[in-house]
Amino acid sequence: MIALLHVAMCVLTLLEPSPQTPAAATEKPIEQRLLARIQSFRGEVGLAAANLNTGESLGIHADTRFPTASLIKVAVMVEAYHHIAEGSLRRDTTVTLRETDKAGDETVPLNMLHAGVTLTVADLLNLMIAYSDNTATNTLVRLLGAAQIDRRMVSYGLESTKIFRPTFRDGQADVFPEEEREFGLGMTTPREIARLFQIIAEGKIVSRAICDEMLSILTRQQDRAMIPRSLPIERDRILVANKTGWDEEKLPDAKGFKGEIRTDAAYVKSPKVRYVIAICVRRGADTRATVDNEALVTGAELSRIVYDYFTGKRTPPAQH
Repeated sequence: MIALLHVAMCVLTLLEPSPQTPAAATEKPIEQRLLARIQSFRGEVGLAAANLNTGESLGIHADTRFPTASLIKVAVMVEAYHHIAEGSLRRDTTVTLRETDKAGDETVPLNMLHAGVTLTVADLLNLMIAYSDNTATNTLVRLLGAAQIDRRMVSYGLESTKIFRPTFRDGQADVFPEEEREFGLGMTTPREIARLFQIIAEGKIVSRAICDEMLSILTRQQDRAMIPRSLPIERDRILVANKTGWDEEKLPDAKGFKGEIRTDAAYVKSPKVRYVIAICVRRGADTRATVDNEALVTGAELSRIVYDYFTGKRTPPAQH
């Protein structure tokens, strides 16, 4: 009897369908489409998005740690507004630009000004976000402290979102030197940085008024080559509040290749939908400093796929 029962159980086991892999079992069709587009990219890509109207979320490599490049400046802005709310900084607190403060040789606004110019904290915040001004960033990081910025991110549950040092100080970390060696200026995951934008969009940092002020600064972002690029901005009356990043990998891979870091995160709002999205790229093979860079083109396509999905529009798969 026991032998017959054993045979019957074996037969039933053979008749059962093979279990799917965990990824195949949990991926939505939209995520499969996003993944198919990502797999054609020469490099590593992570994406996270969340529809603030419905609560639906999407993720591809969403919990993988990526270098942030200048995207981490959003965390600096958040900490600055906490200090403003607490009274330890004011929007009109002034600093004097010194020649030694200038970071790198980029033609960003503060590098073009003469030493001795008086700037306010409000000036620094606008320049850091809208123009990704590294001199403005370093001045704010000096006022706030990298360790305190990181503690603030942890207080919001963002354990992997960190700034390690001011800009243009490779290998000279203020905190977490081992992670700085790999990630450079900062580190995050697509899910965490998208979550930070969601917290801002929902008015949950300090106050609704403070969050609206931060969103207003983010809408002045001058780099629109990835997430906003292919969206029907005028037709659908879309507002995009975003921050980007661009750098070279700090450590080469096994073949000695570094490649490009490209990041973009945004709050996207229109009469049809409200959502947050983050796209992180590392080890991009295309190092061209043009809008035709593969990372920017790929990110723009992924952004449009997400927008069309969240607005209920069906679009044919891209041909590659």
